[in-house]
Amino acid sequence: MRDQLTYKQASLPSLKQAAHELYHNYGAMLLGYIMEVVKNRSVAEGYLTDVFSSLNINDLGKITADGQGSTYCRLQQHTRSKLTSFINAVDDCPDSPVSKISGQNKIISQMNDEQQTVFCGVHYHGKSVAILSRELNKSSDEIKQILKQSFNIIRSNRK
Repeated sequence: MRDQLTYKQASLPSLKQAAHELYHNYGAMLLGYIMEVVKNRSVAEGYLTDVFSSLNINDLGKITADGQGSTYCRLQQHTRSKLTSFINAVDDCPDSPVSKISGQNKIISQMNDEQQTVFCGVHYHGKSVAILSRELNKSSDEIKQILKQSFNIIRSNRK
């Protein structure tokens, strides 16, 4: 991979090429990591796209710098910063899936009760879409749509 100095002098096409090389070399592993966090392939793919499309010259330089440890570890650390709002939302899920959070987590409090129930049910309580479908008397597609709405709220609140 190129060194940090080369990136600072690089043109836009070569930066895109560098990001493409990172994706080619580490994208599959990074997708696996993100899926372990978000537990939803389409959402994980969205985060993966965000990670690579938001890389700038400084990010590429830091991630690929020689002598600074594993490129994958630095890319994973960059990804963690993208997932911070998601992780914070999961950490602040209520113990009771229908209880409303009042001000504890600004992201979860933006979700309606149904979105909180589905999001926290899947990511905090470990329930499957099928179980939530039965519990809430909704189709699996409806549960998946509600979960997607929850992720959209989280993604729109990233720093």
